[in-house]
Amino acid sequence: MPFPSSVLDQAARRELGEPIRAFDARGARRRALARPVLLTAAAAAFAAPAAAAFGSDRLLAGVPAALSAVVCLYAAVWTFRRAAGNLLRSGTPRVLYLFVHGLVVDDGRRLATHHWDELTAVTVSGVQAAEGAPTRWRVTVTAADGREIALGDGTPDAGVLGEIVSAEVTTRAVPRIMAAIEARERVRLGPFTLGPHGIDKDGDRLPWSSVAEAGIDNGMVYARDADGLVEMTALAARVPNAAAFVEVCRRVRDGRRDDGDLVR
Repeated sequence: MPFPSSVLDQAARRELGEPIRAFDARGARRRALARPVLLTAAAAAFAAPAAAAFGSDRLLAGVPAALSAVVCLYAAVWTFRRAAGNLLRSGTPRVLYLFVHGLVVDDGRRLATHHWDELTAVTVSGVQAAEGAPTRWRVTVTAADGREIALGDGTPDAGVLGEIVSAEVTTRAVPRIMAAIEARERVRLGPFTLGPHGIDKDGDRLPWSSVAEAGIDNGMVYARDADGLVEMTALAARVPNAAAFVEVCRRVRDGRRDDGDLVR
């Protein structure tokens, strides 16, 4: 997909570097929104003979048609709500343009440019409805001004894009979090709080001296001690900068003082 001149001009003004790839969700939007329209038409097609059958007291002929109309109408409402929730919510881009140093987002109303340094958090989660089924990705990127970019259903290769954005945001988030902890401050990442003494969650604490492993597995973020007696877990969808959480845990664990839990 060629990059529009308006996108290239805006990216050049913000010094985003060379264009890499466009992620165009417009085709998926059209397909998703066409389903409830077709189902509504089917409901109307079944409703007409049902009404005629009931009007002439032919109940046996009217009931199946009426049930079919109800099923189609229910499916139309359900698919419309799903499409509206996943594809039309605020912050969901129609087209996202990837550059070396950031993104340009077209939400249908305006173009917004985001340098990597201006993105403060990313939440990535992948869900499989069944073994072997395609993974449905949800990626939410938060900018420094509080605006969110929501990727998921309809965004082609959302998982690939999520990994790219996550890597860029993590590279910048880890030094910030490390500096805060070394300054004896506390940093909140979803349900986890990282501080100079360890990881806190729901009133429990895992001291840095006890942290043996942290990671992301099957949609869960975790940190545990060597014996497996203490384990803190949370859904990846609830942990912004989950990759940064794992990297910070590794760095603080490996760099802690031998005589306590405080980091250097």
